[in-house]
Amino acid sequence: MSMNTSELLEQFTLEARDCLEVVGQRLLDLEREPANTEMINDLFRQVHTLKGNCGLFEFKALERVVHAGEDLLDRVRNGRMAYTPELADALLNAMDYTAELVDEIAAHGELPAQADDRAVVLAAALRALLEPNGAPAKATPAPSAAPAAVVHEPLPEWAKGLPESCHQNGLLALRYQPEPECFFKGEDPWHLALSIPGLVHISAQARQPWPANADFDCYACNLDLIAVSSSPKAYLEEHFRYVPEQVSWAEMHAAQADAPVADDASTALLKTRILQIWDEQRALLARPGLAAGTVVATRIVLDHLLGLWGKDEATQAARVSLQALPPGAVPLATWAQQNHPGGSASAAVTPSGANANVAPLEPRMGATNNDEANAGNRVLKVAQDKIDRLMDLIGEMVVAKNALPYVATRAETVFGQRELAREIKAQYSVINRIAEDMQHAIMQVRMMPVGTVFQRFGRLVRDLSKKLGKEVQLVVEGEDTEADKNVIEALADPLIHILRNSLDHGLELPAVRVAAGKPAMGTLRVSAHQEGDRVMLDIADDGAGIDTDRVRAKAVERGLIPEDRASSLSEQEAQQLIFLPGFSTADTISDLSGRGVGMDVVRSAVERINGTVTLESERGKGTTLRLALPLSMAVTNVMMIETGERRFGVPMDLIVETVRVPAEDIHNFKQSRTAVLRGRIVPLRAMNELLSVDTPQRLNEEGEHAVLVVRSGRENVGLIVDDFHGTSDIILKPLEGVLSGLTGFAGTALMGDGSVLMILNPKELL
Repeated sequence: MSMNTSELLEQFTLEARDCLEVVGQRLLDLEREPANTEMINDLFRQVHTLKGNCGLFEFKALERVVHAGEDLLDRVRNGRMAYTPELADALLNAMDYTAELVDEIAAHGELPAQADDRAVVLAAALRALLEPNGAPAKATPAPSAAPAAVVHEPLPEWAKGLPESCHQNGLLALRYQPEPECFFKGEDPWHLALSIPGLVHISAQARQPWPANADFDCYACNLDLIAVSSSPKAYLEEHFRYVPEQVSWAEMHAAQADAPVADDASTALLKTRILQIWDEQRALLARPGLAAGTVVATRIVLDHLLGLWGKDEATQAARVSLQALPPGAVPLATWAQQNHPGGSASAAVTPSGANANVAPLEPRMGATNNDEANAGNRVLKVAQDKIDRLMDLIGEMVVAKNALPYVATRAETVFGQRELAREIKAQYSVINRIAEDMQHAIMQVRMMPVGTVFQRFGRLVRDLSKKLGKEVQLVVEGEDTEADKNVIEALADPLIHILRNSLDHGLELPAVRVAAGKPAMGTLRVSAHQEGDRVMLDIADDGAGIDTDRVRAKAVERGLIPEDRASSLSEQEAQQLIFLPGFSTADTISDLSGRGVGMDVVRSAVERINGTVTLESERGKGTTLRLALPLSMAVTNVMMIETGERRFGVPMDLIVETVRVPAEDIHNFKQSRTAVLRGRIVPLRAMNELLSVDTPQRLNEEGEHAVLVVRSGRENVGLIVDDFHGTSDIILKPLEGVLSGLTGFAGTALMGDGSVLMILNPKELL
């Protein structure tokens, strides 16, 4: 496969996935607002665009399914069919298979051999829905002789101006109005119109009045094409099968059977239209200060018009004079005056004085400042792997710049070069600022709205709620909140677990809700917002809440906790049991629950990206899960601590504060130690004990312990260490192989002096 074809396929799959994402969302939105014509039209446009893109390649199975869906939506759009849940189910199934085929194309560059088998079944199922309202009328040949009393439908306004030679029985007029953005979809409307089978007549005009020169957009199609053909309508519909909504039809008929038809009627109409366009283009050239590109384009148009006119001597002389713009040369002016009735073109043929400021014909190699200012914002699509490479490089730069303070220290202490050390530190501050700005800029490129994950929830909630027999309303808020792409991708599976859990265990059946005084329809709310350097996601339902008695019993039954310990747990502590590995309250195994894989997977996945999960539940009121996630996973800021004569790192987003606590202010209760910090009792744990180091924690000269206060769930815990050593930006590398089982460590980092720093995971240690 050539490189160009690969790029086209990649572009096709990207655009197809975008279309399918919008189609899926619109299908769900229409279930709530089936009469919303704007949504219906947008849905039809997306499916039509997808079908048009399929036509660029030989993906018959894909085109078959999408075409059937388009026919169905066209019936809905025209008001001939109502949008029903059954219709939505069929279309969603078809789009699911379409997504599978697009994935196959992305992976292998082609469709599997058996793809068309299922495509035929799905397309037939979609078209079967058309039958109750009557199948589309088939094109039938015109009768050889019409009854004398036949009454023809009046012609639409756009067809009334056709030449008399087109008003004959058996001819079909059509109006083709291409979309303004059709060029960007690989369409060539003029070529499509010229290749109409049985073409008898064609004319072109502007759909909208041409804008002023400054506002002219050469990339927007403004054509309004009217054609007449002698072919059957079925042939023409096949010809315009990718743009059916852009074509209008009118059946032509003879106004008077014995009316004479001039042989040169079409030629006269063509010449009249040429003169009209000639005047428009000449009027454009009369404007002062035209750009060279506009002059060249206008000259080409005028030359084509003269070529259509004929090959007489005057016309050929006029074509030669086009090379001497500004127009005013005698042959060109003479031709216009001779061929315009009554010399009506004299006003358009201006002397050189009116056009003296026309730019030369040579194209400009650069743009002026005004051109750049009017260019507008531009979007550059960049492959994901290139951005990831930039992130890796900025990470390496962070490590490299961190070596400069060590070099400065060595220059001063080892070599006695204090001035050199001062210069190195000054340069470090400059490089540090630039590196931070670069890091921030690249992170902004990788930022994506969390709504990209939220979009798939509508379909999930719809399908699961129908399967469970529940009525659920999904409310999504804060879709524009942004986070790092890797964080968002890591969110997908945890959020799906949470939603499935809420639908299966949280929200009740309609009858149960009504009996409890609630609305029959439950509400599942997903919201996002930013707090400081973290993204907060809340998933809340107004269901039954967590039955802690049942949770305790299930935990004991599965051997996850001793019975005496379970009975002594508070309500809040009992709710946290759902995060234990293997915990499930489901009595039977189904495709939704009961397999012992659930909330523990959610917590592990969130903590793997340095996030936290908290849970709040009130029996009979509902449950809320909050996920606190970092904005980025690229560079981690850590505080370096010393304990047991070794240095470790602790992620800064877990640290609440660092304090020095006198030894006499630490209180011992049995095996526990506490201290009062800022009016609150904080439990203390010795880091050496957590790391199984046999030496006691070291005091400073004032008899104080260094205490690192970290968040642990909803509470703060103080970790007693030997000393603090400032903060540093590091690239966190997770432990691999046999070391991956050391859950007390989040990973390792390479420091500027070449040493390796172990990064602690305080949650697991505690």
